[in-house]
Amino acid sequence: MLRVSKIKLCFPLLTRRFASFKARKKSVIEKAAVDGELRVFIVAGEVSGDNIGSRLMCSLKKLSPLPLRFHGVGGSMMCKQGLTSLFPMEDLAVMGLWELLPHLYKFRVKLKETIDAAAMFKPHVVVTVDSKGFSFRLLKLLRGTQTEACFFRLVRENQ
Repeated sequence: MLRVSKIKLCFPLLTRRFASFKARKKSVIEKAAVDGELRVFIVAGEVSGDNIGSRLMCSLKKLSPLPLRFHGVGGSMMCKQGLTSLFPMEDLAVMGLWELLPHLYKFRVKLKETIDAAAMFKPHVVVTVDSKGFSFRLLKLLRGTQTEACFFRLVRENQ
């Protein structure tokens, strides 16, 4: 079993206990050490998000003393890094009101499918990359069901 002190050196942000947590709750990395793996649910809905997400996954794999398991929604670059994707990322890449209307039902089905998959995966960390419309709705609904997960949002510099 890995020592928690070694893990804290690699992931200082994830080992910090937040003030909103109760004192008896463990940090994300401490929970992952008990489970034997760090489960990351990552969602990217655009090509730029796929690029950012794949670089994040590569960095996490290099730095993590624990085995990592990635699940979520992403493109080809994230799948090469080990992501198990629920559906093609292109299903979320719809811009503009008129372009969105014909796909609104499919968009809601994909959102529900993603929330159900995240609940079954029981992630330690949830990361959303770009795709603001889908990500905000996903995080809002996940916060109600996934109280144990730590949530992060990554965006490009110009957003």
